[in-house]
Amino acid sequence: MQGGLHDTCARYDKDYTCRGVRGRKKHDGVDLKNPYGAPIFASYDGIAKEGTQRNIKTGKIKGAGHYVGVTSRVNGNEVRLVYFHLQKNRRTTGTIKAGDIIGYQGVSGNLEAGIKRGYATSHVHVKAQENGKSAEPLDHFKTKINPKTGQLINPCN
Repeated sequence: MQGGLHDTCARYDKDYTCRGVRGRKKHDGVDLKNPYGAPIFASYDGIAKEGTQRNIKTGKIKGAGHYVGVTSRVNGNEVRLVYFHLQKNRRTTGTIKAGDIIGYQGVSGNLEAGIKRGYATSHVHVKAQENGKSAEPLDHFKTKINPKTGQLINPCN
């Protein structure tokens, strides 16, 4: 999605500075359009764990809301992919295989307000870490997407 690519400064937030620009926030994942209710599939075998981003003081849901994180071993590296904006129910935990359904698209966290205000559409937000460091999520999908433009290079069926 436009503005939803990894390591860009396209998001507005008055409290942040991204690459010297006040009022911009670094986007640390990738947003992939996905209709409400659609299944979310694991990219790799691994261990899945569900969670929810919450405000520490109020306990209210914040950020990207309900998620499932999957930790895997890929080519000798520890890879953790976290899939956000999921429905609260029907999320998977435990041992999973690549291609398993780990949750369903929802509007949790800040997505519902973004859709109502017209600056977002239904999407799954995916973050990646390799060996504990932030990584490009697009490197972990069979469908290849240009990380600068968001255009499809070779769609996966």
